[in-house]
Amino acid sequence: MNKVARLNEFTGPSAISITNEEIPVPKQGEVLVKMKTAGLNHVEKMIMYGRFPIQPELSANIGYEGAGIIVQLGAGVDGFQKGDEVCIIPNMPFDKYGVIAKYSVVPATSIVVKPSNINWLGASALWMGYGTAYQGLVNAGGLKNGANQTVLISAASSSVGFPAIQIAKAHGAKVIATSRTLEKEASLKEMGADYVVATTDEKWKDQVAEITTGRGFDIAFDPITGPFTTQLAEAAGFGATIVSYGTLSMSESALPIFPMLMKGLKLTGISTSHHLLEIPERFEVARQHIIKHVDSGNYKLKVDSTFSLNEVSKAYERMESGNQAGKIVIDIDA
Repeated sequence: MNKVARLNEFTGPSAISITNEEIPVPKQGEVLVKMKTAGLNHVEKMIMYGRFPIQPELSANIGYEGAGIIVQLGAGVDGFQKGDEVCIIPNMPFDKYGVIAKYSVVPATSIVVKPSNINWLGASALWMGYGTAYQGLVNAGGLKNGANQTVLISAASSSVGFPAIQIAKAHGAKVIATSRTLEKEASLKEMGADYVVATTDEKWKDQVAEITTGRGFDIAFDPITGPFTTQLAEAAGFGATIVSYGTLSMSESALPIFPMLMKGLKLTGISTSHHLLEIPERFEVARQHIIKHVDSGNYKLKVDSTFSLNEVSKAYERMESGNQAGKIVIDIDA
């Protein structure tokens, strides 16, 4: 039998239950994976509360990033075989698939070979975090090697924030990490942040100005949006780019038109799935960069905590708390 985490209502983690079901059979272009781990991402929070543009039919299997072993191939699948250890990248339709289960069927286009030098926990803390950070900073934000740029990374202790710090530093940027408080300052600096600023401090924008000698940042990488977008625009430098990749504020964003006009700001948003993971040639460039730095030890996969399959609700509650530092992972075998 298969144990599957299912969302029964759009009311958050408390609406998740674990069900016993038949093991699914892969169809054309799909594979069946015996799951080892699954990583949690904030997109699932939006889905769990019915706030994502695409809503799955209830009850819905959840989770879109993970790792495991292929146990069966559907028709037409080439390049993989039974027994392959793979990572599942979150480029699948969120209303049709989910990977928090003992066994999961996923599209063959959503799997890549697991790097041999990382463990199962790290394999579920890789592609969404580093892929999102690479797409946001390099492709959308204009991060360049040796350009002496200053990058501000908000909510920097998240599963995307830590990779973003490392990618920015690998390109020679100065990194300002923001968090609600300075409680996570040590872990953020361990990841490579040059400065840590607490956004609950009313003078945090003055601190950014001081750090940049009045110039402001060049790139902001932000999952918060809402009113915080206006604050970022006020702290931005001339010609800066603000890249949004989430809506943690769960509130509408007012367009900061005057700072945009006066500073020539660029505001843009990304969807990692649409803008990177579903574009093979673009993903391959990012993949090579990420694997190179993971292999060299420059990029350190940070796992905040692990939960068993029976503790999925608790895992999402921790994600909602905002207290994590790194990736929250479901250990399917625990």
